[in-house]
This record gives sequence, structure tokens and C-alpha cells, in this order.
Amino acid sequence: MSTPWTIEVDGVVLPKPLSGHPALELCNTRAGWHGPPDPRGEYLRSYDALALLAVTTGVISADTGDALRQHAAKDPGGVEHTLDRTRKLRADLYSAFTESPSAAARHRLADAISAAHSRQRFVVDIDSAQWEFSGHGTLKDPLDAFLIEAGALLTDDRRELITACPGEDCGWLFLNTSRRRRWCQMSVCGNRAKQAAFAQRQRD
Repeated sequence: MSTPWTIEVDGVVLPKPLSGHPALELCNTRAGWHGPPDPRGEYLRSYDALALLAVTTGVISADTGDALRQHAAKDPGGVEHTLDRTRKLRADLYSAFTESPSAAARHRLADAISAAHSRQRFVVDIDSAQWEFSGHGTLKDPLDAFLIEAGALLTDDRRELITACPGEDCGWLFLNTSRRRRWCQMSVCGNRAKQAAFAQRQRD
């Protein structure tokens, strides 16, 4: 069931898309970035979640997502490795987007993004052209697609617009194109903050 901060895609609960960029949507698969990891704020609990996030954000096609989900059902070991790597690189990305990442995080991101790019080839059709991953699809395709998007954002002027929601148990990222937006959603985190402030004034 969808909520003000989630959507449901093919039976899988995903965070509501509100960041304005695929790489930030990957970061938003965890809530509560201001504190220690909490399983209640984790959305990447299955490979289906990763693949469907990639499809809904447009970094891979629906056909590719379906094929990868079928492959994942036959490779639980590969799924666990992919999800573990995705969560670790997600944390590195969040750090790169919001603060000064450690040298180790910078090296991990540089290596991962470079490796993702090395798998691409440029395909020209009669009336279109696009980048595609070469060879057969692999479980890491969604992550690599997100890494390529992340690399583009890290080298883009829009990087300066990235804002982290200050809401309690949130920390979701978004492109603050208006430069006036404070909350991921005023109707959720903004209202919670208002209610908390009101309650505090009543106590005082």
C-alpha cells in the first residue's frame, strides 16, 4: 500500500520519487541518514526493489528489469553480493553528495563509476542512438546504471543544488532548483517539524 512517502510497484514498496535525479533516488532508498542504520528505514531489501527502482527512474528498460528479476530468482548468492555492494556504494554516494567523503570512499566511487562506464557501448539505430551495456545482462546492471548517473551529477553544476531534508528520521536528498525548498515533502517532514515545534511551545 502506498503512503505519503512511498509508492508500490509490482507489489514492492519503494520510496516516493521526489528528488529530481536517479542517483538521488538511489540514496533515498534509505531513510534516517542522520542516525545509525535502522532496518525500518531500508527499502533495498530485495533485488526486486533495486531492479524496479532502476525501471521507475528510467535508468534501465522494463524488459531488462523483468529479465534481471528472473535471473535473480536463480542466483541468491549473486543477489546478496549485489545488494551488499549497492548499499555500501549508496553510503559513499550520500557522503559525496552531502559532505566531504573520505579518501577511501572517493576511491571506491571513482573505481566503481569508471568500471560501470567501461561496460558501455554506443549503439546507433536508424532513428535513435543510445548507450547500452555490452554483453549479456548481469545483476549489477541496475547499480552500474545508477553509478553512471551519479558520475554525471557529481560533475554537473546541479551538484550545488543537492539538499538533504532535515526532517527527523529522514535525510532524503533532492535538487533544490527553487533554492527555497527545505523539506523533501512539506506535507510530511515539514508538518512533523511544525507539530513538534508547536508541542514544544506548549510545554514551555
